[in-house]
Amino acid sequence: MVDPRTSPKELAALLDVFRLALAVHTAAEAKVLQALLARVVGPRTLHMLALQTRVEHVAQRAAADALVGARPGSIGWYDGALELRVSVMDHAARAEQTRWTLEDHVPGDVQRVLAGEYATERMRVLASTSPIALARHRDSLLPMN
Repeated sequence: MVDPRTSPKELAALLDVFRLALAVHTAAEAKVLQALLARVVGPRTLHMLALQTRVEHVAQRAAADALVGARPGSIGWYDGALELRVSVMDHAARAEQTRWTLEDHVPGDVQRVLAGEYATERMRVLASTSPIALARHRDSLLPMN
């Protein structure tokens, strides 16, 4: 979303894809972090990591939403896209630190269950937002003649 050779139409499409991926990721991660905190009585560090993750996701969604109002390919677009990129890269870099913290404080069997729940939740959210699912839902609302 920061390559000036990308057409405005492609930039807008990339933003749509990013926003969907972010929504799927944040919903799944929020559910798993909630389950983690309910299952593991750990140090305050786990609660702080969960809160930090939520705060980062809110900031990423706000930055992506702000891009919706910018003209793709404009200076404002690139400024916002670069800020979003830095935010996402920082979040991803902290994921490794989070993984180490989980390894220190969460039993391996619980980690495996949570990883499975994350994957399942991502698929559930994605399925509920897919064009096919939305079309089926829309079709189910139409009266049959």
